[in-house]
Amino acid sequence: MNILFAGKFEADYNRTKIIIDGLQQTPGVQLSTYNFYTRSRWNIFALRKACAKADVVFLPSFSHRDVAWVKLWTRKPIIFDPLISRYLTKVFDYKKVKEHSFRAKKNFLKDKVSLQAATKVICDTQAHKQYFHDTFEVPLEKMHVVEVGVNTGEFFPQQHPQSNKFVVGFYGGFIPLQGARYILETAKVLKDYHDIEFQLIGEGFEYKKMRALAEEYGLTNVVFKGWVKYDQLNAAVNTFDIALGIFGDGLKAQLVIPNKIYHYAALQKAIITMDTPAMREVFTGDTNIVLTSQDPVTIAAQVLALKENPQRRETLAAAGFKLITENYNQQKIAGKVVAIAQQLLQP
Repeated sequence: MNILFAGKFEADYNRTKIIIDGLQQTPGVQLSTYNFYTRSRWNIFALRKACAKADVVFLPSFSHRDVAWVKLWTRKPIIFDPLISRYLTKVFDYKKVKEHSFRAKKNFLKDKVSLQAATKVICDTQAHKQYFHDTFEVPLEKMHVVEVGVNTGEFFPQQHPQSNKFVVGFYGGFIPLQGARYILETAKVLKDYHDIEFQLIGEGFEYKKMRALAEEYGLTNVVFKGWVKYDQLNAAVNTFDIALGIFGDGLKAQLVIPNKIYHYAALQKAIITMDTPAMREVFTGDTNIVLTSQDPVTIAAQVLALKENPQRRETLAAAGFKLITENYNQQKIAGKVVAIAQQLLQP
C-alpha cells in the first residue's frame, strides 16, 4: 500500500511525526510525500503524478486549505487529519476573531469545506468527532478516531539527578486550553511549602502574561524554564516528580487529549489534569491518572496527596505507562490509519 502525504505540512510536528514514524515501521506500507510550504509553488502535473502512484492520499494536521485543492486533481481516496477546528480555535479558544464576524464565517467555511471534501476524516477523540458532526454536519460514519498517541522511541523513562525539591512540572505553549493561570494559582496555594517547586517549560501565547502574574503573586516556588528543544524535552520532563496536564476554560479543553498527556504517561509520571469527557475516553481516574476540577485548592490537595504517598504515585505512573506504551504507541496509531486506508480500498 502506497500512502501519499500531501499538502502544506510540517513532517516534524508531533501528531504527524507519530503517524509517519509508525507507518515507516509497518510492513507492506510505502510512504511518499508531496509537500510545498507555499500554495504558489504547487505544481499540478507533479501533484497528479504523485497521486497516481498512491493508493490513498493523506492530508496531515492543519492542511485544511489543501483538501479541496488536492481533490480537484485526483480520484484517489483522501484521508484528512484536521487535528483542530480552525473556527473553534480562533473564535472561541484564542478569541482572536469575533464570533459573528466575516473572519469567523471564513474560518467556519474552511473547516466545513475541508471536512466535507475528504473521503474519510480522522479525529483525535470521540468528543472531537461529535463536535465536527454537530457543528459542521460531517456524517459520523465518515469519521474515525485515531488518538494522538506517542512515539515511545523518543519519550521514555530516564534516570536523572535527584533534586532536593519535589518538582511539579508542566510543559506547553501557554495556549488557552492549557489553563496555565490555574497552575500558578495552585502554586500560590502551596507557596509556604518550601520543598515543592513548580517548573514550567515552554513559551507562547500567554507566557508573558503568566510571568507577570507570577510576579504579581510573589511566587518564589515557580521556575519558568523557557523553551526546550524537542530532542531535549524527554530529558527535561523526566526530572518531574509529578506532571500537570490542562485546566483550560473553553470548549476545546473538553474535546482533546494533548501531546503532553501521552508524553507524561510514556515517561512513567503520575499525572494530574482536568476531568473532561475526552480524558475519560482513554484514562481512568484514580487508576492511571488523577482527574480533578480547575479549582486551585483542589489541585493543590491532589499535589500534596501524591507527594505524601509515593506508593500511590508510583502505582498511578506505572498504570499510565502500561496503558499508553502498549495501546497508543506509534505502531498502534499507524495501524489505525492503515485499517482506514484498507477499508477505503475494498471493492
